[in-house]
Amino acid sequence: MNKITRLTKALVSVTALCGVMAVATVAPVMTGISDQAFAASTDKDKRKYEDRKTRRTPALSEKIYKVLGKAQEQADLNDYPAALQVLEDGLGYKLQKLNSYERAQYHNFKGFLYYSQEKYNEALRSYEDVLRQENLPAAMEDTTVYTMAQLYFIKEDYKSSIKMMLRWLEYQPSPTAQPLVLLGQAYYSLGTVDGISEAQAAVEFKKGIPYILDAIELYKASDKQPKENWYLLLRVMYFEMKENQKVVDILELLVNKWPKKEYWLQLAGMYGEMGSDAKSEKVREALEKKQLATYETAYRQGFLAKGSELVNMSQLYMYHEAPYWASVVLEKGMKAGTIEKDKKNYENLAQARINAQDMRQSLKPLRTAAELSKNGELYKKLGQVYMQLDDYKNAAKFLGFALKKGGLKRRDSVAVYQGMCYFNLGQLDKARKSFEIAVKDKRSRKQARKWISYLSREKKRLKQIKEFLG
Repeated sequence: MNKITRLTKALVSVTALCGVMAVATVAPVMTGISDQAFAASTDKDKRKYEDRKTRRTPALSEKIYKVLGKAQEQADLNDYPAALQVLEDGLGYKLQKLNSYERAQYHNFKGFLYYSQEKYNEALRSYEDVLRQENLPAAMEDTTVYTMAQLYFIKEDYKSSIKMMLRWLEYQPSPTAQPLVLLGQAYYSLGTVDGISEAQAAVEFKKGIPYILDAIELYKASDKQPKENWYLLLRVMYFEMKENQKVVDILELLVNKWPKKEYWLQLAGMYGEMGSDAKSEKVREALEKKQLATYETAYRQGFLAKGSELVNMSQLYMYHEAPYWASVVLEKGMKAGTIEKDKKNYENLAQARINAQDMRQSLKPLRTAAELSKNGELYKKLGQVYMQLDDYKNAAKFLGFALKKGGLKRRDSVAVYQGMCYFNLGQLDKARKSFEIAVKDKRSRKQARKWISYLSREKKRLKQIKEFLG
């Protein structure tokens, strides 16, 4: 809840509390009413307004005016207790002798003074006393009702705030946007109180949304820019109601008018969420592309300052089969110190370069990741990359590191790879030792035995060739 820091000083006549929070809302739009019903309601409204116009308000005597003026002087000095004392000494003892308008002014001023001391309950009681007076001027009644709506809002009594705001709206043929915002905010706040069910919260949000929309239209009609936080209020209510497309519509508007980091990231997140829920593959792909484009736009604008955000960017690139750009983001972030230089990020960088078919550039980060790892899996991967580069010497070396470090999912398969490397290097005895490790695991036993048998024949063949040649 926004806090009201200050209210303007009360005029002795009709105003007490002026300006309160501004969040967003709009006058309700009447729909589905027949012409006959509309005419009947219009006649009723006319009679209602006429009744207010014909009220006869008693005059304010000069003596009363002077007392109120002295109280105002103390209020101007922020000495509210002294101002209250002036009121009590001058008017409190003879309230029954005052006319209704004078009593209304007395209670009105007391309400302001209590509010100024943050005594909201006392302030509300004073304003209720104002409304009890007969032939109250319409303007004073409206101001009092509106003030009470604001005070109830401050007290987080949202039901009472809404009740007073709706009463105030009854007599406002052309309300401005700001009071409507307060009403929309009250409905939103009512929907977020502790213990409220999701279904009931949605009911309250649904009641508040039209006021926000109408407030926006009022501003647009006057060629004014609707407030940013009005759209934010709409966004959160639609989000809670799970109306994702409307959330996206608002976020798309926000990134165009107020291109802030959080809006870009939220929009990217919404595209991703909607994509995961999409039933059509075509729709899912379109939304995922929008997610990438949105997140990338945030990146290009320099909004992604956190390491986690840059890692997310790289993962999106990987998901969309753009590993080169994934590696660029990771490398740049790690050099700048934004992305942490840990095992996982070195591994991600290496994988991005592998996927981009840049094997040699993957070796350094992959070796660093392997050194930081608690098991030998990454040494195994490093050995396999060397195998793809036909560098069997280094492949055998790092596969050996993998076996030594341990913690492998398939020790047998690592031994098979190492044996193959030694075979390609012509080191048959070392190859045999590797395959003898693999043969101990039934998953590689058949393959390892074939290799051992082949090595025996090959060793015999090479011996015969050597004897023949020499």
